[in-house]
Order: sequence, then structure tokens, then C-alpha cells
Amino acid sequence: MRTGMLTSTERLARTRIRVSRGDGLARCSVRSAVTLSDPTAASIRPMLVDHSRTGARVSLVPEGALLLAGDAIEIDVAVDAGARLDLIEPGGTVAFDMRGASASWSVLITLGPGATLTWAGEPFVVSAGGDVQRRTVARLAGGARLHLRESLVLGRYGELPGTVRQRTEVSVDRNPVLVEDLPLDPTTTPALLGGHRVVSSVLAVGGDGPADGPAEDRYDLDGGGTLWRRLGVHAHEAGLTAAWGAGS
Repeated sequence: MRTGMLTSTERLARTRIRVSRGDGLARCSVRSAVTLSDPTAASIRPMLVDHSRTGARVSLVPEGALLLAGDAIEIDVAVDAGARLDLIEPGGTVAFDMRGASASWSVLITLGPGATLTWAGEPFVVSAGGDVQRRTVARLAGGARLHLRESLVLGRYGELPGTVRQRTEVSVDRNPVLVEDLPLDPTTTPALLGGHRVVSSVLAVGGDGPADGPAEDRYDLDGGGTLWRRLGVHAHEAGLTAAWGAGS
């Protein structure tokens, strides 16, 4: 995911999770690791909540204050053929005022044939003065299924928006399904979001046919898959509960 060396001010925290289906009656294998560039780096700690022969539920727990200037968070998730992983988050993430510096948040998802990943993301808040490069890359093999929930909040209550560039790339068998680049800052947010400060999304890719779920806020993608998106002034106004519940 990274294209260059760390700068002297970056604190890299890399989280890896891999789930493999068990043989026979054996439970699935869940392997995780957290690598820090220095002891002061905040990180995302994967905590196993439950697992069975075919899948696991893992909570992504932040350790330390996130996100601060210089933080570089990388999350690498792999689900092998036929296995299932459900990711949950105990709370949202806040990118604080970085006073002219920046931070990054990168996610790489790799799903094998017939694998399933659901990721119930909580609000990602970019405070006034925050500056974040956020990137998600998902590579699915044939028959894999991805269900991803995200909520991007520009500024805390009563604040101006922070700055975020959110890039999403999703492919199935190397064929692009969704490629989106969303740059938002205090100047562009009012024009692009029409006075709203919350962007909520539910993405469903894979499965045997069109995704179930409401017709409202729905966009069926040419390459297969469905994206639900809603804008709001407050996070609860932009919730996509029905769309998430249909496929999770």
C-alpha cells in the first residue's frame, strides 16, 4: 500500500488479520499481528470476539489516541477461500487538529474464492485542522462477497470541516467495480455536499445476484455490486440501517 519511505515524523502502525477455514470440525484459523515503527505509535488492535469452523468475528480496538499528526495506520485483511470474517468497531475514529501536518489511513482487503467479509465501520470524524489521506483497496476473487459500511463526518459539531482525500478501489477478478476519489476540504465541502457534513455509505459486492435492500439512496454499479449513499447534517440522519441489515 505504501509507495515510499516513512518521513521522520511518521509513526507507522500496521495491523494484519488473516482468516482461513478449518478442516473437518476444526475451527477456523485467525492470525493477527501489530507492527509499530516506534513505541509511541497508536495502533489498531484486533480482538477475537468469536469464531467457528467457517468464520470469525473480530473487533478492531484502538490503542492510543487516533488520529494525530504523523500517524500512518495500515490495516491488511485477508480472508481465504470459503471463510468468513465479520469486523466490528467499538467506536468511531477522530482525526484531530494537525496544525499543518497530516496523517494517513490505508486498508487493503484480499478475499479468496467464496470468501465473505462484512465490516461494520463506525463514524470517521475529520476535525477542523485535520488532514487525512484515506485509502481502501479491495481485491475479490470470483464468488467472494464484500459488505462494507462507512460514515465520513467533516468536522465535529459546530466546527469547520477538516481535510480528507478518500480513495476507494474495488475489483473482482482484477476487473474494476468501483473506483472513487473524493477530495473534501473546508473550501470544497460546502459545494460538493450541499451544506451537509456527513457522508454515509454501504457497499455490497459479490453474491449470486443484485443485492437485497431498499431502493432509496441506491446506485447499482455497472461492474456488479450496489452502493447506497446518504448525506446528512448529523450522523444519525445519514444512517443506512436498512441497507446494512439487508446484507450483513
